[in-house]
Parts: sequence; C-alpha cells; structure tokens
Amino acid sequence: MKHARFNFPAFIKVFAIAILFAASASFSTGADTLKPFDHGDDPNVSLFQYKNKKVVPDFKITRPLAKLELKDKIYHGVLINTDTQEGFEKTYKRYVEVAGKKPSMIGCSTPLWSNGVELPPESILHRLKVIDSVPNVVPFLKLYTGDWQPKGPFLKADDILAGKEDGRFIRIAEIAREFGKPFLLSIDHEMNGDWFYFSELFKKQPTDWTAEKYKKVWRRIYKIFQDQGATNVAFAWCPAAMGRNFGKYDSTNSYKAYYPGDDYVDWVGASFYNDVNHYALDNLAMTYPNKPIILAEWGTEPSRGAWYKPQPYPGDAAHMQMTFDFCLHRYPNMKAMTYFYWGKDVDIERVPEQVQIYRREIADPKFLNND
Repeated sequence: MKHARFNFPAFIKVFAIAILFAASASFSTGADTLKPFDHGDDPNVSLFQYKNKKVVPDFKITRPLAKLELKDKIYHGVLINTDTQEGFEKTYKRYVEVAGKKPSMIGCSTPLWSNGVELPPESILHRLKVIDSVPNVVPFLKLYTGDWQPKGPFLKADDILAGKEDGRFIRIAEIAREFGKPFLLSIDHEMNGDWFYFSELFKKQPTDWTAEKYKKVWRRIYKIFQDQGATNVAFAWCPAAMGRNFGKYDSTNSYKAYYPGDDYVDWVGASFYNDVNHYALDNLAMTYPNKPIILAEWGTEPSRGAWYKPQPYPGDAAHMQMTFDFCLHRYPNMKAMTYFYWGKDVDIERVPEQVQIYRREIADPKFLNND
C-alpha cells in the first residue's frame, strides 16, 4: 500500500467460475496445471461468488500446525512504524486507546535502503528490539530487497542468485538467530502488483526481476536462514489483493506465478483493502488450505471504494465489518490479522463509525489479545 513513509499497495479480486471450481476441487496450488498468468480474463465470464454469495469454502484443517500458528486463536496484530523507539511508543499507545485491546503481534517494514540511503543489517535488529519492547508480542517483519521507495535502489535478482549478496543475507539470518525469539518474516511482499521492482510487471525503471527469479530468490534466502540455524523464523508469503488490472494481467490470479512452493513457505497472506470484494479471499483460502493465513495488512482508505466490484461500494465502515465477518467466521485457517495503522489515510479513527466496529470485533474471544 502507498503512503507517506513506506509503500504498501493492495492485491487479488476473485476467481472466474472455472478457476474457482478447479481450486475447490483439488485444493492444490495449481502450479502444475495453470500457466503463470492464467487469469480467465474473458469479461463475459460471470464471477461465481457474485452470483451465489452463500457458497462457503468446504474444507477442514487436518494438518499439523505451522510455525507460530495458534490452534484455536487468531493473532490480534497491527503494523506500526519502527524507525524510532519514541515514534513507535507514541503510535502504539494511540492504537491501544483506539482498539481497546493490546495486540499480540506487531509488524513493520524493514528495507535495505530508505530514501536512497543504504541501511546496515543491524537496522533489522533495531526494529526487532523496538517491537520486543512490548512484552509478549510476536514480531512480523516485512523485508524489502531494496528501498521502500519504488524508484529507489534495489538488489538485482541475478546478483542474489549468483551468490553475490549471500554475505548480506547470512548476516541478517545471524541477527534473526541471535534475537532468538520466534517471529514472522515476509520477503518482498505484494510482488504480484506493478509498483515494486521485484515484480515482473514493474515498468518505472529497468529491472531483471521476473516471477521465476522471485521464486528462486525466496528459496535461496530461505535456505540461508536454515543453514544459519535461524529456525525461530516462520516465512510468510504475502501477495496483494488488488481491485484493478495491470496491463494485460488480470489481478485475480497473478500471485500464483510467484509462489515459492510449500516447502519454503510457512504462512500465506494478503494485503487487503477496501478496493477489493471480500470473496477474493476465497481464492487464497481455497488455493492454500494447508497453510495458515495472515491478513498481512488491511484497512480502509479514501477513494479506494471506486475500484470495488460490483458497485455500489458499501462504505468504509461496512467494508471493515465484512472483513471481520469473513476472517472470523468463514476461513478456519485465518490465524492473524495485522491492521495497517500507519497514518491518517488508514488510521481506524479516520471514520468514526469504524472505531466502534473495530473495538467490538477485536474483543471477540477468537482473537489472542495481549491484555
């Protein structure tokens, strides 16, 4: 989604009927049967979810729990800027006052550059310690292999795959191991959009990243963490739910091209905002039923409702209520929700009606609160 400090866009719409049926029948990733960008773009194909909104994904969790996954609880999470301890504490206090409950998961972004300035690997330890200043929370780090600014510097995929950046990632893995406590780590989130250099669709400056290279980069970094004994880290793969198309690529299905494989992913997640119909999440839940889901960042933002389909857009407060309804009652493998509390455009109190909804729903017994 895009904002003043770190950019965080949004992902997925929904499956066309044929793709949804194939996913629900096989509960597979579709990696061997679908082309990387096989979206079902025919505008004349009716979207199944819009025609029959009573259909519920028909599956049960029978798998072992993943790293950090809770059996019967959902992490109450929030994303907060961790650039400084003072700024973090101020925002954290305000969030708790608004939410009425303390989170059990706190996330942040951790780029390798910020506004063109390269950051040392130790900046990651700083962010972990800032989050760890709140007792009894699980950190959730969203690592960028470059700048948070889309036009900023970034690592070339070919250099990473050639081993030229191994030293950097070995040090990051050492920091993770030395930190010792469990945490979630995402690498290059929202890769299926067109706003980050690690996307195959990125056009703002030359890039050598493709979907195939993205998967290989993820696997290489994952292996480095295992080799360094950083087994306290759970890897969360986090594409974006999008309410618009990008060039010839439909937004509903493009994320599949970037999936590194079950052996390299502990959690799957989505950035999900109010430009997207909630039935888009069926796609994720039914494609990866053997992984816990994290709503990796979510919220409502002005003007996004114009992209929502089908119109009319129900309104920000209604969209928030629907998000809670779906995540608490529709998906048995939804295990974390991290609200993007990052500034006036997305803060809960931007819409007064949202505050009451958020406070009531986050107090649901299904959530693991830190009170």
